Amino acid sequence: MRLVDGIDSERNQSGETFRATLNSPLAVDGEIAIPAGYDVEGHLVEVKSAGKFAGQSAVVLQLDRIAVAGRSYSIQTDQYKKQGSSRGKNTAEKVGAGAAIGAIIGGLAGGGKGAGIGAAAGGGLGGGVQAATKGQQIKLPSETVLNFTLQNPLTVIPAQGPDSHRHKMETPNDPNNPQ
Repeated sequence: MRLVDGIDSERNQSGETFRATLNSPLAVDGEIAIPAGYDVEGHLVEVKSAGKFAGQSAVVLQLDRIAVAGRSYSIQTDQYKKQGSSRGKNTAEKVGAGAAIGAIIGGLAGGGKGAGIGAAAGGGLGGGVQAATKGQQIKLPSETVLNFTLQNPLTVIPAQGPDSHRHKMETPNDPNNPQ
């Protein structure tokens, strides 16, 4: 399916619905049951935004309905899951590196006491740079193509043509056109 509504782990919340369209036809035994282009609706099962110091963004999506020929059909699909990169380890590494650099500079400047002051300052600098930026957010813009698999069979009533319920009139005998 192809997203109509964009999804952003920093903006969206669990439970919200989203719109999409069927990107490729659904086929059964080589026969197209539902052509591409029909409307699909789903919901956000889980949304986590990455925090400033630690945390990992995540989104979990599931499809709920497909609209075909004016009728809405409930569907059950697997879930689409995406996680951002973890922030905690990255922050710890940068704070630790800042502390080590600070200790070296402090040790050169003032000996043992200077090393302690430099380590604290360097650690604070590394943490401050990290706190100014958030972890990797997940953004799925409109037009993003995602794949889902139906978990249960879907029964779709074959659509009939607009004139299928009308009785056909018999043509009167035309003397110029014998049958």
